[in-house]
Amino acid sequence: MNKTFTTSVLIIALISLSTCLFAQSKEEFEKIFLKETEGNGSEIKHEQFKTITNLSYYPDTLPNWFFNPPLSTNNKTYAVGISDPDLPAEQAVNQATFRAKTMAILYNRVQIQYFRDVYSLEFTEGKYTRYGQRFDTYFKLSSSGFADSTCFIIENQHITRYNEAVVLLSYTPIEPSKANMNNDLISTVGTALYIEAQIEDAFEPQAEYEFTSIIRSPNSAPLSATFTYREKGNRFLSISEYQGQAHRFPLFTYRYANPNWNSNTKPLVSYNGLWSYFSKKFLRQLALETEQSSVKIRTLDEGYSSQMRNLSREVAIKNAKLQINGIEFGNDSIGFNINIIDL
Repeated sequence: MNKTFTTSVLIIALISLSTCLFAQSKEEFEKIFLKETEGNGSEIKHEQFKTITNLSYYPDTLPNWFFNPPLSTNNKTYAVGISDPDLPAEQAVNQATFRAKTMAILYNRVQIQYFRDVYSLEFTEGKYTRYGQRFDTYFKLSSSGFADSTCFIIENQHITRYNEAVVLLSYTPIEPSKANMNNDLISTVGTALYIEAQIEDAFEPQAEYEFTSIIRSPNSAPLSATFTYREKGNRFLSISEYQGQAHRFPLFTYRYANPNWNSNTKPLVSYNGLWSYFSKKFLRQLALETEQSSVKIRTLDEGYSSQMRNLSREVAIKNAKLQINGIEFGNDSIGFNINIIDL
């Protein structure tokens, strides 16, 4: 009896749901379809943006020179700088140019420092023996150099749909014998700290990536900038400071495409703009490549009544010149074709 009643109610509910689904006429459906897919309907309004009133669903197509920059030589270095999203055009170009200059100095001559601690843990919990590992990695790039206005040339620039400036810049270093304190002194430091901890099936990585740069000019206040990107599990945060001011921009699905892609290729998505993804992936890839040349310098075993710990440390230090020969967008990733020349 109850089963028959329940079945009857379910049939009535399904009939009612079907009636609602097909209640719209073909004309009404087409009207909604056209409204949502034509004209202003293809744009999103996002009130948190300060300089953008309408945002398109389409990704921003970056220029070819971004993916295939000119090849650097011993006498000339090429670098790309990218501003934060949602800036007035002039401010965006200034910030992107600042970042391109500091990256060019970094590429020309950089000190690379890397160390990695690996902990292996075995402990007893009741009747069971459990195992865990933790990897602590610290990676640092640092560089400084003298330059003046004649050293840098803006070769090309692009403004994205999200009011980001992308600047391609060439840098010709001053001859060491001609460098003096009347030139600008440009310094930049990039760091990556990431911790990966795993206890059996439980795993949660966390990381912080940061670039800190400063340009000191004679008889004027220094210009400085810091960009920090933090992530823990699926949570992330970006912090941008430029010339003493913090710049906040909305969390958004910023989309980017390569002009040579097929039309059905999924765009690269970054929720904090292009520079956050670019700088993070750049530091991460260099750290992984440096790891291959690291040397294990220490292994230590410690035993306790309920647990056993093992620590090994890997270290790498070198001076190098970096040549970025190409950039590729993959599935939620950026890959760099980097030539690392030991000095």
